[in-house]
Amino acid sequence: MKLGKKALSIFLVAAMAASMSTLLGGCDEEPAASAGDGTTSAAEGGDEAGGDDAAADDGTTEEEEIHVNPYAGTEYPEGIEVTAWAQNFGDIWLENFEKRVHEYNLEGNGYTIVEEYIAGAAWDERITAARASGTCPDIYMQSYNHIPAGVQNGYYTAYDGLLDQSVIDDMLPIIQDMVQIDGKTYGFPLLCEPSQVLYYRKDLLEAGGYSEPPKTWDELIEMANALKTDEVYGLGIPNWGGEVAWSTWGMQLGNIGHGPLNDNWDAPTILDDDGYREMALFFKELYDTGAVPEQPLGVYTDIKPFGQGDYVFQICGSWAITDLIDKYPEIWENTGVAVMPTNDGNQDKTTATIGGWLYVLDAKSDCPEGACDYLNWLADSEHPERLGDYYVNSKFAKASPFSSIAEWTTTQVEGDVDYIEVINHITEYGQPEASYLWDISMSVESLFEDVAMGYNDIDSALQACQDEIQQLINDNQLAGTNPRN
Repeated sequence: MKLGKKALSIFLVAAMAASMSTLLGGCDEEPAASAGDGTTSAAEGGDEAGGDDAAADDGTTEEEEIHVNPYAGTEYPEGIEVTAWAQNFGDIWLENFEKRVHEYNLEGNGYTIVEEYIAGAAWDERITAARASGTCPDIYMQSYNHIPAGVQNGYYTAYDGLLDQSVIDDMLPIIQDMVQIDGKTYGFPLLCEPSQVLYYRKDLLEAGGYSEPPKTWDELIEMANALKTDEVYGLGIPNWGGEVAWSTWGMQLGNIGHGPLNDNWDAPTILDDDGYREMALFFKELYDTGAVPEQPLGVYTDIKPFGQGDYVFQICGSWAITDLIDKYPEIWENTGVAVMPTNDGNQDKTTATIGGWLYVLDAKSDCPEGACDYLNWLADSEHPERLGDYYVNSKFAKASPFSSIAEWTTTQVEGDVDYIEVINHITEYGQPEASYLWDISMSVESLFEDVAMGYNDIDSALQACQDEIQQLINDNQLAGTNPRN
């Protein structure tokens, strides 16, 4: 694929194209919703909702609670032990990062990295117990939106003065915004990915007389209903129970123009305009017209229903591309990748948040210098393959958070891979995941669900959401606590 200057610049703002399995993440690597305390909870939604059962980045399901590094028996040169915990995102993830740890340890840099790969189902319990006992590893993985709360709670140490400044400067601007608080850097980013992409069957659209995918909500509903059959459902969307809460963060920012509370976090914005009303009615029309099935065919982070031919359209994160290419090649040949439709058809605005995963440096780390020596080695721009091979092997489903490595990945693209330009476009307008209290995201989901499923009328549901968020603000003393304001 030949990339022009504009395409290349976007590629550097995130050279992506598919992932999950974070879900980034999870969500394969689906984004994890903020628990308000800096933890990555698998019980509250987002990664939280899908983390326990999320497919890995290669489509495998996490079965082992703890994955032991296969190089564990290797005798390395003597060095100070540095401990690290990472989530287990499947074979592609493990093969790359186990290899990197092994290579680093063989070099004899004075430190020996000991890393455990922990499946999502066990992650919360391990982190909570380690914090309670003061035994957290030197570095461990978190999602981007946990940085603000984790910093406020004193869980992390800033990387400044430990990471090479060149590594920090090499981070993409949007990534710097996501990992920095008050000018200090609290995250070493590993990947980034957009949370909402529209996948569609090109062959079914063509057979139905459509030459391009929908750009508006109305077109999406019309086409889903026109193309569905007794065997194939129209559209797969995120489910109630937490998935809508985190997966629509970007939709809210782009289509409504703001989130559910103001920048000072002292008042809700549900009734400020008609934005939340319009989005709630969009969900209602999806169900009223039969564009979506009454019961979901799978979790949001799993592209399997689409891959098996059960949907004309499915909304999922960019992570799904890896699975489609590797596990459903016949469907992939007829798959189109598009920007998520919007209320007005304008797709030059935010349609997805940019999620992903990073290493944080524990505030009680015994060896912060050793941890950062490894991370400096991992992100060395002279060896872009150390991180870059993972993005390539993931079929560009994950983007590099580092400019130099993102530029290197452009040299690894083979063929005319149109979907990369779509993912780059989404990423260009992406925004960070929400960092406010998770219960606020759930209140918004409840608004959409109550209206869509007929549990409450639109006016009463809007007022109830407004009142609930105000109560959450009051009860949790959120006013003036927005770390990014």
